[in-house]
Amino acid sequence: MTKLILSSVVGMALAMGASGCGRGADRLERASQQISWKVADAMEDLDATPQQTERAQALAQGLVADAKPVVKQGLEAREALVDEWKSARPDAAKVHALVDAQVDAVRGLVHRAADAAIELHGLLTPAQRDEVTQRLERHAKR
Repeated sequence: MTKLILSSVVGMALAMGASGCGRGADRLERASQQISWKVADAMEDLDATPQQTERAQALAQGLVADAKPVVKQGLEAREALVDEWKSARPDAAKVHALVDAQVDAVRGLVHRAADAAIELHGLLTPAQRDEVTQRLERHAKR
C-alpha cells in the first residue's frame, strides 16, 4: 500500500515534473483515478475498515494535488530550458537555477509522500503493516 502510493505519485511527479513531459494535467487526472483504484484494491486486500480506506484515499489524493504545481513548474522549466538551448549563449546560471528549482519542488513532494507514508503506517494495524512489509520485501527482491 505504502509502496503503491509512493511509487505512483512520486514516480509520476519525477517523470513528469522533473523532465517536464507534456500534457501533465491530463496525465495527473488519469493517474489520480488509477491511484484511487490501486489504493482501494490494496485496502481491500488488507481488510481495511472504511475509515482506514477513506483516510488512505485522502492521503493519496492529497499527494496528487501536491504534484500538480510540481508538474506545472516542470512544464514551464522545460520551455525555459528549450529557450536557453536555442540561444547563441545559454545562461548557465539560469539553467542551473531552473534545474535547482525543479529538484527542490520534487524534493518537497517526496518529503510530503514520506509524511503520508508515516501517517499511513500509524493508520494500519500491526497485522496490516506486516502484510504491507511482506509485499514490500517481495517487491524489493524483483
